Amino acid sequence: MAAPHPKTAARDTMTPRHKEYKHNMSETITKDMIIRTVRDAHPGITAVFQAHGLPCAGCSVGAHETIAQGARTHSLDADALLADLNRFARDGTVPADKGRAEGLNAGVKAAGSARRPPDSVQGIKHIIAVVSGKGGVGKSLVTALLAVTLKRQGYAVGILDGDITGPSIPLMFGVPTRSLTQIPGQPKPDPPRSTGGIPIMSMNVLLDDPEAAVVWRGPMVSGAIKQFYTDMNWGQLDYLLVDLPPGTSDAPMTVMQQLPTDGAVLVSTPQGLATMVVSKAIQMVKKFDVPIVGMVENMAYVPLPNGEDYELFGPSQGQRLVGLSGAPLLARLPIDPTITTLSDTGRIEEYNSASYDTLAKNFLTRLDQREGARPSLPIISSRSLKGATAARPATPTPLPAPVAAAVAVGAPREVRREPVDAGMSALGTDGKGENSKKDDKGGGGALLRLGRFLKQDKA
Repeated sequence: MAAPHPKTAARDTMTPRHKEYKHNMSETITKDMIIRTVRDAHPGITAVFQAHGLPCAGCSVGAHETIAQGARTHSLDADALLADLNRFARDGTVPADKGRAEGLNAGVKAAGSARRPPDSVQGIKHIIAVVSGKGGVGKSLVTALLAVTLKRQGYAVGILDGDITGPSIPLMFGVPTRSLTQIPGQPKPDPPRSTGGIPIMSMNVLLDDPEAAVVWRGPMVSGAIKQFYTDMNWGQLDYLLVDLPPGTSDAPMTVMQQLPTDGAVLVSTPQGLATMVVSKAIQMVKKFDVPIVGMVENMAYVPLPNGEDYELFGPSQGQRLVGLSGAPLLARLPIDPTITTLSDTGRIEEYNSASYDTLAKNFLTRLDQREGARPSLPIISSRSLKGATAARPATPTPLPAPVAAAVAVGAPREVRREPVDAGMSALGTDGKGENSKKDDKGGGGALLRLGRFLKQDKA
């Protein structure tokens, strides 16, 4: 039996919300112990938690949740879990999988083969949908910066903007309108690339005016998304990230059913209302048997000049998200005014943040497909989720004075405007908000007639 961990003076210097004792390895593990404390004291014990279907052992929720709370959240047998935990502490035995895990590790191998339809695009290793039933939670931002961070780490990444009627990805990356190119002799056009070399396909790269309305019914939207996937020369990609619009209707259903989606990242904010709506998206993803990679809580806090974090939208809902999805919380992301400026000027690739580095690290960990691997996700932040179960005060907390300066936004930029009718006519509408009967039935390969939007590349 290994010797007990020595007590150190360092533990007395920790902040109250992070103060934890080191578990004595000769001591019996009890249900009142914090999951993170047990995990840190017994390297490899995360495999036991995951075998019982407790994914939060490796995410930030485990930093404050007890074993009893985790078992109750996931409707697990706490006594059986404790027995296996103590057995691992004695002799390192990992129990057989109890079949409760709903994360990507339990289903990614099957998804990689059984979910591949006949018209799968060769060269794309993984397709990941970024989903949220709620609008305005930052799906496009999470998609963009996850792609940027993965690109910096050497992965080949592309973005398919599935928000046909409200695309924002091209503006964030500085990709202009009418930028789809066709190389002579090449059967499919190349998606336009960002300054950093990320291929991006979006409705706005087909338009003359980025503000032109695309007034399409569901079948047209679904057909466009599928064609963006099948009719582009994506090349060799490690990850194709699909930015989806809000809701659980046509666009998300198309991606879940007709694209070989390997997993989904769900985005929410700390608001209870957002969490309620995102729960609908969680149910949809599960309905289509798409593995949930993890949850992202965006706009979780505002870093103040004095070093404190102000939870502008209230305490974290991370614990509830983990309980609803059965997947870990990959990251809690801050509100950063710098992102506004970079996004509006097409320079999002210049943004760098430790929070997004952590998101990418946890994302890659969840996608680890090594045989028998049960990797432990690192704790995503030194910030605790102490407010996750606390009730909101009856009176909202006044906004601190430093926040006003921290979230100030610049003057709006000028945007070139052209008649909307011209843009809609080019896309097959009659200028009155109605699609032609031919295209309204869903269409297929000729839906967008992409050749009409191409500019020839003599290279």
